[in-house]
Amino acid sequence: MDLAVQKVPTASSQSFGSSNTAEGLQDQFMQILLTQLKYQDPMAPMEEKDFFAQMAQFTTATQVQDLNDKVSVLCDMIFQSEYSKAFLGASNLIGKEFQAEVEDGYVSGSIEGVGFVEGRLVVRSEDRLIPFENLVWIGGTNHGSEDTK
Repeated sequence: MDLAVQKVPTASSQSFGSSNTAEGLQDQFMQILLTQLKYQDPMAPMEEKDFFAQMAQFTTATQVQDLNDKVSVLCDMIFQSEYSKAFLGASNLIGKEFQAEVEDGYVSGSIEGVGFVEGRLVVRSEDRLIPFENLVWIGGTNHGSEDTK
């Protein structure tokens, strides 16, 4: 099967700062403010309350953007953690017998490996990659013997 493996984003490749975004907003705000001041009517200059209202809006927008960036990084970290947990849990299935529902009925075999293909957790048995959600039964070992207790 020729399926592309999806690369999982890593939190280490990102930082909690959003200086580029915040600096870009600051530059835009300053350009707009300077343009307003340059072309304002000298007989009716900008009032202080309007100026402070714009500053407050800018500060709020910058803080919201910064929060957005931090939440995005946090979501990426949680996503990475969930991928790791699923992978670690699925690795315990290696060597177990399974039965799965596939397009043409059911298939059974022994789980030889686990992994992620196109963002989905899959098990490998012989030449088949079977999505984890298609498994309907897992148990036993690949030796065909039943566990006795």
